[in-house]
Amino acid sequence: MNTNYWCVFGISNISSVQRTVFFSIWSNKHPNSKIPVLSWEEGIGFNFYRSNIVNLYRHSIATCHHLLIKDCFCRTSFVNTQLYSVRNSIVLVVDRAILPDETFWSALSVSISDNAPNSTGRIARLNSCEINQDGEFVLYWMTASRRYHHNSALEHSITLATELEKPLLVVEPVSIRHTWSSDRILTFFAQGIIDNNAIFASNRITYVPWVETHKQTGNGLLKKLSKRSCAVVIDDFPTYLPRDVMRQASKFCKVRLDAVDSNGILPIGWADRAFPSAYSFRKHMQRNLMSALATLPAFDPMENIQTDLRLSNSYLENLFSKAGSPITPYEWLWRIAQGGDIGKEACAPLDIDHDVLPVNSKRGGRFEAIARLERFLKKGLDRYDTGRNNPDDSASSGLSPWLHFGHISSVEVVKAVLDRSGWNPNKISIEDTGRGTRSGWWGVPEAHESFLDQIITWRELGFNFAHIREDHASIESIPDWAKTSLDLHSSDPREEYTFEQIENAETGDEIWNAAQRQLVRSGHIDNYLRMLWGKRILEWAPNPKKAAEWMININDRWALDGRDPNSYTGIFWVLGRHDRAWGPERPIFGKVRYMSSQNTRKKLHLERYLARWAEDAPIPK
Repeated sequence: MNTNYWCVFGISNISSVQRTVFFSIWSNKHPNSKIPVLSWEEGIGFNFYRSNIVNLYRHSIATCHHLLIKDCFCRTSFVNTQLYSVRNSIVLVVDRAILPDETFWSALSVSISDNAPNSTGRIARLNSCEINQDGEFVLYWMTASRRYHHNSALEHSITLATELEKPLLVVEPVSIRHTWSSDRILTFFAQGIIDNNAIFASNRITYVPWVETHKQTGNGLLKKLSKRSCAVVIDDFPTYLPRDVMRQASKFCKVRLDAVDSNGILPIGWADRAFPSAYSFRKHMQRNLMSALATLPAFDPMENIQTDLRLSNSYLENLFSKAGSPITPYEWLWRIAQGGDIGKEACAPLDIDHDVLPVNSKRGGRFEAIARLERFLKKGLDRYDTGRNNPDDSASSGLSPWLHFGHISSVEVVKAVLDRSGWNPNKISIEDTGRGTRSGWWGVPEAHESFLDQIITWRELGFNFAHIREDHASIESIPDWAKTSLDLHSSDPREEYTFEQIENAETGDEIWNAAQRQLVRSGHIDNYLRMLWGKRILEWAPNPKKAAEWMININDRWALDGRDPNSYTGIFWVLGRHDRAWGPERPIFGKVRYMSSQNTRKKLHLERYLARWAEDAPIPK
């Protein structure tokens, strides 16, 4: 490229299919000439669709033929169009640093505090109250993203605290009053708390884990602490208890209350409808991925913060004492986290479900999540497309419990996969962007593409649906064709079992019984068998509505990753959500996709699986 040629262009309307590009090219042949400041009046406007981007740059700007729009990574505001300048293939962002000298991921780690909330789509105001300038601290009530790393809510809290020159108090509340509270869930929480306590302690932020009791509720403590705060930040999580806490807080908080979304790659607030299928959500993802990457939180939110944001221990003790809710003893939390007899004794006084025992083979917390992620990258990722449904030697990541509890972010998982793939934005298929293409769009190996589709498309489809649809955990949420078809066959003869027989794995189906025992003993069912598990309950329950209730009750009670948008996606997929009508029409199922244990036995090698989860088999360690 001739060093005398410059191209300056801007991008707007980036959240939609149609783009508008303005550009000008100047010749700088004379030493005394200067590059003029671009104004939109000087530019030439082009309206075009994504599929024409390549042609625009290869033909309209011949000197930049190798430079595609996807190479130009920058934070993008939906309100103000960003300006770029190009010279000798070096991308310069007006008033910003030179991007090619930085790695792609270091650019992503820039704090979202650089952007206004409405440009990230991750921050929502839950009330009309203002910041209390006389407050004593900023409060982050950490209900879902229970971690330090890659946490948009924590990052936003830090931004508020530094701007207000106030300390930051992070409280991780644990409820024992919700429907499915058990030794299993509390132990996993406690193990995450042990890790978080160590991580926060080394990063100049006050972190207080707090477990409610029969006398002291979480909402009561939040209300009291909020009265002494400047502002409150809470996790924006679209289902179950975190959603309920968020809504209650919006009623009683008398200071500014911000809910922040750290759920996935795409902000849930960017979609104004519930997508009916993975295909339709995939198109949304492809159109918005590059913009979404610019909203991701930093790995270390305190990396560029010099201020010590901690509160003193004496102040903390006094604060919680006056609130009537003493700080939960760390020694007791440590005992719960040990599991076994020590943990059982520590849990015994609590009014929770003691029959749902901790899973010794699955320890909660960041450190275990990272260890499992590393094993997956080495042993599972490269064969994920062919091995994820193999129960004898599964290639799945197994990270769903840690993702559900917020102990690791899907951002970190996706970043690790893309790093291993050697990915950069140049590899995206621009021609296929927005078409919903499942294979080949990312430009990485097929196994990696398959995993990315699961952790982004399918996982975040569930969050989208739960965010938009209040009835996401109800059979009313399935499509009309499925309702009609299931209703027509609701009186079909069927082999019926009671709820107790099903929960206790007392059916005549060996494969199903093994899957149910796996759920009860390990808090998890392997991928393919989880689908079969639901389909068989549909066959055995008195009617489809009762089948949905039974699946939710069993899964929410026993699954470590239950009570989650992803769980409800799986359960209602069984009944036709995010799927299409199938033929031939069958008894009970109607047009809903059919699965059987007989076909599953032919499809999978199940000998070791059935032995491992036999009725008299020892619990795996």
